[in-house]
Amino acid sequence: MTNTPHSSRNHESNASWPPSRAAYREISSYCALSKPKLEALKPWLDNHAARFEEPRYIENDPIGVVVGYEEAVDREIVAFLAAMMAWGRREIVIQKTLLLMENLGPHPALTLRETSEEQWMQWFASFRHRTFNVIDIVAFLRGLKVLLQQGETLETIWKECFDAVQQDPVCLMSEFQRRFRAAAEPFPKRTSRHISTPESKTASKRLWMYLRWMVRSGGPVDLGQWTFISPSQLRIPLDVHVGRQSRRLGLLKRKANDALAVEQLTSVLRYLDPLDPVKYDYAF
Repeated sequence: MTNTPHSSRNHESNASWPPSRAAYREISSYCALSKPKLEALKPWLDNHAARFEEPRYIENDPIGVVVGYEEAVDREIVAFLAAMMAWGRREIVIQKTLLLMENLGPHPALTLRETSEEQWMQWFASFRHRTFNVIDIVAFLRGLKVLLQQGETLETIWKECFDAVQQDPVCLMSEFQRRFRAAAEPFPKRTSRHISTPESKTASKRLWMYLRWMVRSGGPVDLGQWTFISPSQLRIPLDVHVGRQSRRLGLLKRKANDALAVEQLTSVLRYLDPLDPVKYDYAF
């Protein structure tokens, strides 16, 4: 997949606009807006998404920590850890991610391969972020190290997970969660809140945000270095804020911020932009 200019991608996304009545009927049970009102909302959402998907956004977002790394595999690792830290105020998330990177250095993939859990325990003994502590960080690093041994890059692992579920995006997250937990064994029970079990049916917000960073191409913010899955197949990274805004706008009826809400909201956003539904994460 080659990166296309941002404007070209938006033009292509709008080529078949507006969608058919049949397409609206498929989402009408979980969208509170009529077809005309939903379609009237699109320009407003498009403008807001474009307003925030700008290079200046990088400075105040965890993705800004990632773009400074030259090697693709290093960006994969830093982006994963930044996504896991994405809980709370952005400036704190950036601060904590940078703190992790101080010890992992300019080549974190190489550092993981050449260091031990004993060293990690020393490095991160005093690390705290929300409910994260050294036990969680070591589990993350152990899982990443084993996955890199298995696949050389994290993209390889994610593609294997995708192929294992017959390229079904709905099942992809559960398969990766299973694979990561197995790689990080012994997997601490307390760390389950950060890499949940497949059966929990959670929104997996941080992992979907990670995929948005790695997959979306053509824009000034997301990295777009993975090609095994199309941006059209991504799901919205759903958290409390996105859920609240989507319900306020009438895009989502469901009250819970769970895996089903992710599917429903993404379907509504795909109605608005079939090729790039998660661009609206910027609008929210």
